[in-house]
Amino acid sequence: MLFWLLYASLTASVIRIGNSWFDSFQRQLPILTTHALVVYVNLYVLLPKLLLVRNYFTYILSVLLLIAGATFPLAILTHRLVAQEVIQDEVWSSFFLFLIAVGLFFSLILSMTLKFLKEWYEDQQSKRELKQVQLQTELMYLKSQINPHFLFNSLNNLYALTLMKSDLAPQIVLRLSDILRYVLYESSAGKVDIQKEIQHLHDFIQLEKLRLGDRVVVQLDLEEPHDDFKIEPLLYLTLVENAFKHGAQSEVSEGWVKIKGTSTKDGYALFVENSISKIIEPKTAGGIGLSNLRKRLDLIYLGKYQLNITQDTDKYSVSLVLTLSHA
Repeated sequence: MLFWLLYASLTASVIRIGNSWFDSFQRQLPILTTHALVVYVNLYVLLPKLLLVRNYFTYILSVLLLIAGATFPLAILTHRLVAQEVIQDEVWSSFFLFLIAVGLFFSLILSMTLKFLKEWYEDQQSKRELKQVQLQTELMYLKSQINPHFLFNSLNNLYALTLMKSDLAPQIVLRLSDILRYVLYESSAGKVDIQKEIQHLHDFIQLEKLRLGDRVVVQLDLEEPHDDFKIEPLLYLTLVENAFKHGAQSEVSEGWVKIKGTSTKDGYALFVENSISKIIEPKTAGGIGLSNLRKRLDLIYLGKYQLNITQDTDKYSVSLVLTLSHA
């Protein structure tokens, strides 16, 4: 209705068939009702049954017959509606009949263009929504891998301490409880405050220091974020967990881990280094954690992160710089 009213308004401005614009507008409505009949026969009958099944010749012939069949009745209607007698005398001329046919053809082309644009837009929207659902599904799958991976490693560590009947086991259980609460509840709600993520790193590092004792020298410098950024949780955890995993290898006589966090103008950067055993092959240094991390970064921060990994004979270095959004 809005389309045809707008169409009638524009037509009344260009083709004055009445004594005023409003008079022309009123006289255009019955004429455009005929146009609408032709348009909808084309859109809902000829288009799906002929053009979309690639029956081009029959479609073109049907459109021509449709226009020809509507031209003469439309000429009679126009003759009765036109206020000016000069124009009335011209209604039955071949040129005027040609103009009526051209007008019908223009309405068909305009309506088809709008229909195809609308369907194209809806198709693009559908594809974007489908892609978003696929990305969210993949992201949820990757996050679901993190929790068991982290829990598996932590329980292994706790098991080792209980075998040794270590007095640190109760403290580790308490620390582990706080960490799991963050991992299972707060991180599942989407992006979190960067301050919470940094605090979670502190808790994890303290847990590892309790577990390892003097076996590994830990240098920690996590700068407080300058702004209230939001961050996808557990991204930095992968780097820290990986560092402790390889920095505490039994083959390393003097293991060490260095962790430095720096607040940047647009986000946060984490730099992690750890000692490694010379007998560890390079392909095993990262493991499933880094592979998972790369996939998550590509899904969430594509074009907004820098991940650099360097491995020497005695150390493994990783830096992750993220451009974050504000809270």
